[in-house]
Amino acid sequence: MRPTPFGIAFSEIAERFPAIAEALQQDGAAPDDRDRFVLLEPVGRLLSEIVPEGAGAEALETHVLLLHTAFLYWSSGGIVYRIGEQALQRAIAATQLTSEPPQPALYVQLPELRVWGSPTPGTAPEPLDGMFVSRWDGGRGGPGSVAVLAIFGMRPDRPGFSAVGIEGRADSDDPEGSEIEVAAARDDGSAPFGPMLAGGSAAGLHSVANAGELLLLTCRLLTLLPADDSAVTPATLDALEHVVAVE
Repeated sequence: MRPTPFGIAFSEIAERFPAIAEALQQDGAAPDDRDRFVLLEPVGRLLSEIVPEGAGAEALETHVLLLHTAFLYWSSGGIVYRIGEQALQRAIAATQLTSEPPQPALYVQLPELRVWGSPTPGTAPEPLDGMFVSRWDGGRGGPGSVAVLAIFGMRPDRPGFSAVGIEGRADSDDPEGSEIEVAAARDDGSAPFGPMLAGGSAAGLHSVANAGELLLLTCRLLTLLPADDSAVTPATLDALEHVVAVE
């Protein structure tokens, strides 16, 4: 079965999440309030164990983002929406979009090696495995926003992956790029998701050129996800994650 970033990075510490959930309930904080989340005692204890000694503020911020995203995903049932080839093509060609996910948090897993992008400017392109998506009404984007954590570079010979976070929302009245607060237009004027790798067109590949395209692709894919749990296949991966096939 195809691995997921949650299974690789968080399956061994997921047993600590119930204590975090209890502390969150006692504190009365909203689950998506990352500033309150990081102040919880079980979170601080866990961070002290997983953040390397001597790591700087940027490394700590990255670990907080990853841990909070994983916790939201776990607390929403660990639903993996596995996108098929045809579904990906529909999303690439679509104009419909939404920033209302069917679950408070979920993971959208793309077909392997089909979409590529550079996690940071100037770095080599890596395959986009998928995106963690969570409702982010309390974020800077305001009501109807989503937080997206895109996962790049998952492969058997690599112990980890690259992650890129972005927040924003969709405006269905303007589906061409300005519907999101991060610019999606390419500098060369080419169409969104066009391949940027040599030979990419012949191989049927796509690329995300910037953060705006990443958010745009996410909001298009969200329109394809079933609105209820009836399609969930129980324990397809393990007790922590469940798969919904989107063909």
